[in-house]
Amino acid sequence: MRIAIVGAGLAGLACAHELERLGHRCEIFEKRDRVGKMFNTVETMLEALTTDPTKDVFETLRQELHLPVNPANHITRLVLHSRSRESLIRGRVGYTTIRGPEERSLEQQLARHCRSPIHFDQNPDVEALMAEYDWVVVATGSPKWPKHFGLWERDIAWYVRGANVIGDFNPGELHFYFDTRYAGTGYAMIAPFDGRMASAGVGVPDTTEEQLEAYWNRFRQEQGRFWEQVEDEYKLECYEMGRVRQRVLDNVIFVGNAGGFIEPLGITGQSSSLASGVYAARKLALGDDQFDRFAARWDHYYADLMRLRLNVNAWTDREMERFVGMAGRGVGSVLIRSPLNLLDLAGTAMAYLPVAQDPSPEVGPS
Repeated sequence: MRIAIVGAGLAGLACAHELERLGHRCEIFEKRDRVGKMFNTVETMLEALTTDPTKDVFETLRQELHLPVNPANHITRLVLHSRSRESLIRGRVGYTTIRGPEERSLEQQLARHCRSPIHFDQNPDVEALMAEYDWVVVATGSPKWPKHFGLWERDIAWYVRGANVIGDFNPGELHFYFDTRYAGTGYAMIAPFDGRMASAGVGVPDTTEEQLEAYWNRFRQEQGRFWEQVEDEYKLECYEMGRVRQRVLDNVIFVGNAGGFIEPLGITGQSSSLASGVYAARKLALGDDQFDRFAARWDHYYADLMRLRLNVNAWTDREMERFVGMAGRGVGSVLIRSPLNLLDLAGTAMAYLPVAQDPSPEVGPS
């Protein structure tokens, strides 16, 4: 069986690793000249934003999905900031991970365990590959090919801007800022690589490049006084999220963000992208239905979080103050310790309530 994987990101490498574990080789095509993002960043895997909060996310990745990956840091302190409040949540919050060319990044960890050839600087036509290979796994990280086949339904796009900064950081502590001056109805974040370097950035849903730059400048101006140096700035990145009406089309299967496996509430999707790649490999190699069952569960979860996002899009600083205040009064601790996915339940409840209407958008931070 000849299998082509388009994209050497998390989903593509996870698929290749599982195919090899099951006795199949594949060919991987990557448009860049190396594995991973062009720059190093820190991302999060929060327990509250997993489909099954009863399980440790990295134990699941290693034991159930057989992926040889490790986090950068174990987060035990989550600090939430609003314009005038601050709340601390202690406990099993989740993990940070490194993405990019750095040796500890998830992509580099996976690439070291994959034996299949990776063809760099290659951006092949998927329709041409369909005629040459038995299966084509699309793991491009973008909706380009689902759009091409008329399968994509756009819901939201997140825009990200930030930098790596030097200072004094607690590697086990993560900071989120819910302040309309910094990120509109999105959030700003400081996530450490280690004790001396962290990623600092803003993520804003459905904004403009000018607004994003204004948010980032305000955040950098006010929080940058705690940093010694700013380096490795990364400019505008756009992550379009949506639903794929059909994830298997003839001999093509869509995984990762190309398969709609990134959640829209807070733009997390590392564990779901990895899982989609593994389950796709099992579908191709074993013919089982794990991929289809996972996709069905994900679609329900995604719909619930999208309903939450639509309501959060109408928040002002008053609602953000209340959210951070509630977290400080114990709601946050309940969220991360509950055996139920309370975000999922909240999203389901939103189906029976009217969706809040978005206020008139601001022209950048005031």
